[in-house]
Amino acid sequence: MANIRLNILPITERKFTFSIYRKLKAEGDLKVDNIYQYHLPIEVNSEDRKLYLVSFDPAEGFEEYSTNATTSIGLTKNYLLKLLFNTLEGKIVPCQFEVKKYFANQQIEFTIENYPEGRQVIFLSPYYLEEQQTFGFIIDFKFVKAKEVSFSRDVQTLSLSLDKHGRSNKNYYSDKFELINRFLDQMYDDINVIGYGNNELHIKRDLIDTPVFQLSKKEYVFSNKNTANSQFQGIRNYGPLQRIDKEVIFAFIFEDKFKSFANELYLSLTGRSNPGTFPGLEQMFGIKIGTNNVKQIKIEDYSEDTLLDIVNNIKTLQNAEPDKKVVGIFIEDCAIDEEDLLASSHYYFLKYHFIKNNLPLQVVNYRKLGEKNALKWSTSNVALAMFAKMGGIPWVVKPSNYNCLILGVGCSHKRDFETGSITKYFAYTVCLDSSGLYKTLEVLADETNETHYLDNLKNNLVQLLSHERMQDYKTCVLHLPFKIKGSEIEAISEAIKEIKELDFAAIKINLDNKYFGYSFHNTLVPYESSFVKLSKDEYLIWFEGLLYGKEIVDKRLSNPVHVKFLNLGNQKFFDERKFLQDVLNLSGANWRGFNAKSIPISIYYSQIIAKYTEAFENIPGYKEDSISNDKPWFL
Repeated sequence: MANIRLNILPITERKFTFSIYRKLKAEGDLKVDNIYQYHLPIEVNSEDRKLYLVSFDPAEGFEEYSTNATTSIGLTKNYLLKLLFNTLEGKIVPCQFEVKKYFANQQIEFTIENYPEGRQVIFLSPYYLEEQQTFGFIIDFKFVKAKEVSFSRDVQTLSLSLDKHGRSNKNYYSDKFELINRFLDQMYDDINVIGYGNNELHIKRDLIDTPVFQLSKKEYVFSNKNTANSQFQGIRNYGPLQRIDKEVIFAFIFEDKFKSFANELYLSLTGRSNPGTFPGLEQMFGIKIGTNNVKQIKIEDYSEDTLLDIVNNIKTLQNAEPDKKVVGIFIEDCAIDEEDLLASSHYYFLKYHFIKNNLPLQVVNYRKLGEKNALKWSTSNVALAMFAKMGGIPWVVKPSNYNCLILGVGCSHKRDFETGSITKYFAYTVCLDSSGLYKTLEVLADETNETHYLDNLKNNLVQLLSHERMQDYKTCVLHLPFKIKGSEIEAISEAIKEIKELDFAAIKINLDNKYFGYSFHNTLVPYESSFVKLSKDEYLIWFEGLLYGKEIVDKRLSNPVHVKFLNLGNQKFFDERKFLQDVLNLSGANWRGFNAKSIPISIYYSQIIAKYTEAFENIPGYKEDSISNDKPWFL
C-alpha cells in the first residue's frame, strides 16, 4: 500500500546542536518573559537531570550550554520556532505573520486572505516525528472567525466545510492541499533555510512520507447474528438486534400551527410518504404506528407550569398503560444555526423532566426538518434515535476485544463567568462494551471543591468497576477526551491500581487535532480504516475515507483522529492493534443516526452529555444523579 503524506515539512538535518543559556532554577524564581524551564543533564552525556531556567539570549547569571537536538524535544521545538521567526523577521515576505501560543504549543500563523468574516490562515508549528526521528514543522490550514461575526454558511465555506454552493465540501482534502501548496509557492524561498552561519537548518519542500497500515472494516451485527457493512441495509434486510417487546404509544407534543407538519411526520414514520428512503417504523424496527396508537398533546404556551403539565400527562398515560411503552415526540421551532446548539431551553426543560421520570422524548425541529426534502432524508434518523431511547438495540459492532468494558469518561465543569474560576466539578462515565452496546451512564463526582471532587472520582470509579454487574469483563479500557486535566487522569490512575482482577488500558482520543495526511490517490483522501504510527504510543486513524472498489468522494470527510495510549493500569498483555480496532469500531456504533458523525461513541456521547448537563444546570431543582439511566436518552 502506498504511503501517506503527513502534513509535516521535515528538516533535512536529523542531528544538530545549538547553544542556549541556562541556570539552575532556585526556589522563589519568578516566571519572566522569554525565560523557559526544562529538565536538562547536569553535564554533557550525564543521565542525571535538574530543572533549569533557559534563555536563548545571554542573560545575567546564565551560563552558555551546548545541547543536542534530542536532549530535550520541547526545548528543540522552541528553538526551531525562534529560528524560523528570526529568519522571517529579517525579510519582506508576502504574508503577514505572528506567533500564537495555545497552552504549551506555539506556532507561526500566516494570513493568506482577509474577509469580513475572518482570516484564512496557514500555520507552521515545530514538531518531532518520533517514528522517523525527524524534526520539522506541521503545516496546516484553518479559518479564524472574527469575534463579532456569527457562525454562518459563509464561515463554513471559508473554513472549507462547505463548497461555494453551500453543499458539503467533497473536495475538502484537495482544497486544503491546494492552499498549502499555493502558500509554499509564495513563501518557500523565505523559509527553506532558517538560522545563520553554522546554525543553518534546511526545511524540505515536500510533505513527509510515512508508512500506512490498515485496520479491518467495521462489521455490524443484527438480528439472528446476521452481519453487514451497512447499518441501514442491515436493519432493512435483517431487522434490529433486539426489538421492543411492547406496543408503543406515540404522544405528539406541538402547537396548533405545527399540525400540518406533525401529520407529515406521522405519514413519514409510517413509511407512506417516502418509502424509498424510509419504508416505515414497522418494516424497519417492527413497531406498529397508526391512528389507534397516536395521541396529540397540545401546547398553549411554554411556561414551566405548562411544560410540567405535559410531563404529568405523559406520566399519567404511561401509568395507565403499564404494558405499553409511551414515547413523546416534541415538535419545536428553534434556530440552530449556532455551533453546538442542540435545541431550545423549552426542550431542555422537558427533556430533563422526562429523564427524571424515566420517559423517552424525541425532539423534532421544524426549522430544520420543515425544509423541502429534509424530512424525507431525516425520518430514518429520527426513528433510529427514538427506537434506541425506548430500549431497542438497533445493532452492535463486531468487537476486536471480547469481554471488554469501555468507559468513556467525561467532565463538565461550571465556571464563574467573570473570574473564569471553576465553581463546580462534575464527572460521569458512559459505560459500553466493546461491541458498542450501551450499558449505563453513571455520575462519578459532583463537587464544588477540587480535592473532594478528585477523591469522589477515584472512589466511585473503584465502586463502579467492583460492582457485580461488571464481573464478566476481563478487560477495561478507558477512553479519555483530550481536554481532561492531568489531575483527573492521576485520580483515575490511582483508582485503577486498586482493581486487581481486570486488565486495563487507557487511551486519550483527540478529535480536534493538528494532524492531517494526504494519500497519493487522485482525490488525496486515504482509505477508511487507515492508520499511521507517530510514536511508540501515538497513532493517527482515518475513521472516514475512500472505500475499496468505490474510490469516489460524495461528501466532506472528517479529519483523522489522534489516539494516544497512556501507560496506566496493569495490563498483562498489550496488542495495540486490537485496541485501535475497537476505537474505530465504536465510531460505527452511533445510534444517533444512520449517517451520524464518525466519532467513537465513548467520546461523542460524552460530548453531547456535557452540552446537556450545561443546559440542565439552569433548570430549577436540577440534580445530577437524575441523569443516570440505562437508556441512551441523549441521542
